[in-house]
Amino acid sequence: MSERLPTREAIREALADSDVFGALEDNELERLVGYGRRVRHPPGKVIFQKGDPGDSLMVVLEGRIKIGTLSAEGREAVLSFIEPCRSFGEIALLDGKARSADATAVTAVELFVLRRADVMSFIERHPGIALRIIGMLCAKLRRTTEMVEDHVLHQMEARIARALLRLAEDYGVSCGDGLRIELRLSQRELGGIVGLARENVNRQLADWRGRGLLTMARGTITLRDPEAIRRIAAAGG
Repeated sequence: MSERLPTREAIREALADSDVFGALEDNELERLVGYGRRVRHPPGKVIFQKGDPGDSLMVVLEGRIKIGTLSAEGREAVLSFIEPCRSFGEIALLDGKARSADATAVTAVELFVLRRADVMSFIERHPGIALRIIGMLCAKLRRTTEMVEDHVLHQMEARIARALLRLAEDYGVSCGDGLRIELRLSQRELGGIVGLARENVNRQLADWRGRGLLTMARGTITLRDPEAIRRIAAAGG
């Protein structure tokens, strides 16, 4: 993100797009922005680890954050990537419990940080906001349920297809070749998202590339035939 974009307005818009504060009015968001501060971290910095206190919410102003966790065997599960103008850490901020995953800076990052104590004090002074936040959390729960269904009910091909469609919904940009996912992902990272080994993901993507359904270049995937990918996702259910 360029130097002129991380303004109060950009921070307010990021909070408006979050899973928790999207139901707030502009004037309420503006007041929240006044409580926060900015911090910078270098690439590779662990912002927080699973089990750490959930004492803050963060908005990415510059750079990229990876949210993930490790299995007992040391295998990484990538839950999401947080790009500029997106927030993370909302749930732990609200319930005050330990973080449920790790957050690591993939690149150098600048973050806007809101402390839990300030947010809870703000909500207590405006109790009507709590009901709107509940609605936003219910929508997030529905999306999480869909992801769990992918892992439990769908076969490998459908799981990868559904993951690509979710990424396209969040990061997709229409282009001459189809729908380009504006998020650089290694096949290991995509495997972490769908819970499959890198080799399986590589084999499936190579098959779709050979069939002309997608192209890959420098970690970026373009869905050349999104409808075919949707049919594969639906057939796996």
